[in-house]
Amino acid sequence: MRKKFTPWLLSAFSTMIILVSVSCKKGKQPDSSLPDIPEAKLEYFDLSNRIIKGSAPGFTIDVNHDGRSDLAFTTLLVGDPIYQVDKLQFLVSSNIQINLPVDINEQIPVMNMGDPIVVDDFNGYRWFQLSTIVLTQKIVSLTQPPVWEGNWTSALHKYVPFQVAVNNQRYNGWVELTVDIVNERIILYKAAISREDGKIVKAGN
Repeated sequence: MRKKFTPWLLSAFSTMIILVSVSCKKGKQPDSSLPDIPEAKLEYFDLSNRIIKGSAPGFTIDVNHDGRSDLAFTTLLVGDPIYQVDKLQFLVSSNIQINLPVDINEQIPVMNMGDPIVVDDFNGYRWFQLSTIVLTQKIVSLTQPPVWEGNWTSALHKYVPFQVAVNNQRYNGWVELTVDIVNERIILYKAAISREDGKIVKAGN
């Protein structure tokens, strides 16, 4: 004897078929993410969890072995008499032929692991040499509680992109760091630079 389907069962069965069909179609849609980036040959630098804080000296890195300090991580205490505040700034600076990507607000992008570091200007950022950028700063006022400002204030194992530009060749790289505002310090973990001209590099890879 054949069983009769009630309208409710038919409706539920039809809905299930539609959901399965939509699910299958979604699974076959092309991936909209960036295509795989061929891995560039990198040279790595162990920065040994170097601490940058107000009472400690800064730290410099020679990434292209030319005997010069290419990147510098330092602190600076600045008094602002107009607003009557003091600023403890954590800075990254680049030397000649060493580029940082800088936007109109004089900020550099906070990169996550796997983010592509491209050779040309990107997303409102332009590569500039001889730059000094405030990663984060503590504002101390006589009338208000201290506050922290800057795109890197809560950075945890994030990546500073840089580029060596010499003899019309460009080599991208990154520095991994954490900003620890509780202890008022920056921790430097490691750095890397491409040994191949004009290659996109993935941050942290």
